[in-house]
Amino acid sequence: MSFNLPNPSLLGLILVISTHNGPQLVFKYPNNLAVKPQDEELENDEYRADDSDSDTESSEDEWDTRHYNFYSGTKKDILSFLDDQDKHRNIKSDKASPKPPRTFQENIGLGIKNLGDSQSNNSKVSIGRPESTTIFGIEQDYLIEMLCPPKEMCNSRFEINIDDYIFSGLPVHCYDNGTWRKKTKIASNTDSTNLDDSVDSPRTTTSMTSFHLVFIAKPPVIESNYRIDEMYHYVVSRLSLVLRHEQSKHDYVWSQVRLISKLKEDFKNQNIFHDLTSFLNDKSSLCKLISDCYNAISSSQIANLSINSKLRSFQIPVKTEFYSIPDSTVPYLPGSHLSSTVNMIGKTGLINVGETARYDIDELNDEDADSSADDIIYLSLLLLDDPERIITDIKAESDSTLASFIRMIKPTETLLRLSHKLKADSSLMSLDISQIKSFAFHLIYWRRARAIPPLNTRSSYIVSPMAPITTNMYEDIAEFKKAFSTMPSLPQFLKLLSSPTKKPRQFATIIPSKDHREIYLDALAWLIRFGYVTKLNTFIWLKVSKKVKIKVEEDMENEALNMNFKTSERKKAVQGTDNTSKVVEKPSLSNVSNPSSYEKDIDDIVMGIKNINQGPEIVLEDDEDTIILDPARANALERRWINKVVTEECKLSPELTVIFFSLLKYMNGKNSLELILLKENIPRNDFRRLLIQIEDHLISVRHW
Repeated sequence: MSFNLPNPSLLGLILVISTHNGPQLVFKYPNNLAVKPQDEELENDEYRADDSDSDTESSEDEWDTRHYNFYSGTKKDILSFLDDQDKHRNIKSDKASPKPPRTFQENIGLGIKNLGDSQSNNSKVSIGRPESTTIFGIEQDYLIEMLCPPKEMCNSRFEINIDDYIFSGLPVHCYDNGTWRKKTKIASNTDSTNLDDSVDSPRTTTSMTSFHLVFIAKPPVIESNYRIDEMYHYVVSRLSLVLRHEQSKHDYVWSQVRLISKLKEDFKNQNIFHDLTSFLNDKSSLCKLISDCYNAISSSQIANLSINSKLRSFQIPVKTEFYSIPDSTVPYLPGSHLSSTVNMIGKTGLINVGETARYDIDELNDEDADSSADDIIYLSLLLLDDPERIITDIKAESDSTLASFIRMIKPTETLLRLSHKLKADSSLMSLDISQIKSFAFHLIYWRRARAIPPLNTRSSYIVSPMAPITTNMYEDIAEFKKAFSTMPSLPQFLKLLSSPTKKPRQFATIIPSKDHREIYLDALAWLIRFGYVTKLNTFIWLKVSKKVKIKVEEDMENEALNMNFKTSERKKAVQGTDNTSKVVEKPSLSNVSNPSSYEKDIDDIVMGIKNINQGPEIVLEDDEDTIILDPARANALERRWINKVVTEECKLSPELTVIFFSLLKYMNGKNSLELILLKENIPRNDFRRLLIQIEDHLISVRHW
């Protein structure tokens, strides 16, 4: 079990509707949703138990054990499946062709099975068989009635569990006024699922009162809550809301339902095709949408769906980026990237950052997400495939703005610098920073690029602790040699970066000459793309010494003493004025000729100091130095410490003092110095001077 591996556990999709005639099943995919035989249930359970203990690895030529756990057909069905698999294997061998260069997507796919073949074969088993009246052993009519809940339960999350099968969806019901969505006063521009809610929806003239696209899954019991939440958050709710929008604006769902009903009648009458599902997929865009969604999501791919002639993408993000090393017993996809900077993008929801402790779908704070989205301009994009292949795969026009942008991407340039270059050169395309950010978000979401700190020869790089040495190294040695024939071999290159006998050093020190700079940076980008190398960053905290804390304590005691003394004297002066109507001379301890006459006053001052309630209580808990973990939220005492460090201990100049306080919020161990320089646009020389002067009051660490 691992939450870091993709496991949608999706078995099928069902579209049901409610009309005045009651609930109806419109379409299901795959067509042969498995029927669970009553007489073989125990036997299947024993088979699954034995299979889980097997040490043999299944290949594409063997029966897919995971598929078998979900599919409990008859022996005839299994034989039919195996026959179809043999035919598929024979056809595949006849059409064998030279293997193209492996891409990043293929690289990470080595760690998991590709479910695409098994799912497509699953749909072929039922060819020529009559449509079953049960779904996973559940009577179809009974199930459909449960999947069409009453109006009060619609327009919100829906989930039922029957025989370990989980049916999840967001049923959509029209309101009493005949509209499919409530009118809202303010439409949010940041929510991708809020589609023109501020516009009045036309009243429905259909007999359909509700529709429900149901996702059927059977995840492992221990992962059940996480997997279902994940699928609902990323796919189920978003797709259902898009369908609701199209139904509200264009009556899309109802028109497709009527078309599907007519196609089913034509299929029965003409009997031209031998597969109803294929016939419906060819003729109905809604059926094709459902089929494409199942095929993509069940195999952890991106579902690019055409919804009423509009292309929309849905996916459950695959965890290929980590900011901490998973436990040694927890598996992850080979080639995953390790870097603390993924947190900046992880908060936007564009990627799913893999962490072993993250078992629930977190609700993102809008402010954090917006801040993270803005920070991407200080990062670079690393393309995970050849630019031309990416342009072809995403079906972009060769001369389009997006295609030109993809060709201009360099891992050595930040997006901000790229925007400046476009502005400065009128011969290049015109793109503002918002458009550049939008293109970057799309490429990251489509798994075609990764956001990284810009590659720099002055930076240090190390072999990643998550490098796929034991899984992909053998194949990648040949791939690396093919791509960089004049370079050292892959093992030798990695040894140059992380020698066990030497400390990490600047990347420039391993480059033979300036003429080799570009090719070495290209090789470095290749290694980062496939998870072999990660950047070494510097993080700092502000340290307050015991000496500084004692000085601040003494200052506060003196302030308290002076304040109480002034208060006492002011009180005496007022009392003297009331009794004698004369101004009483302010006493001075230095001019006291008779100390005994002021003995009572001194005792009062001492008691006042002990009982003072003004200002923070000063307690020096230990004799050690103190690290301020979050300077941006420092309390009153910590601010005094910081001021003492700046003014007396380091004696910073006014220039450096301004720079210090602008950087203070980053001294929390969470922001790398390299990115701080880019974000604050501070001259490197001034930054170095500041670090030298406050060196004794800093704690620094270097890691990814």
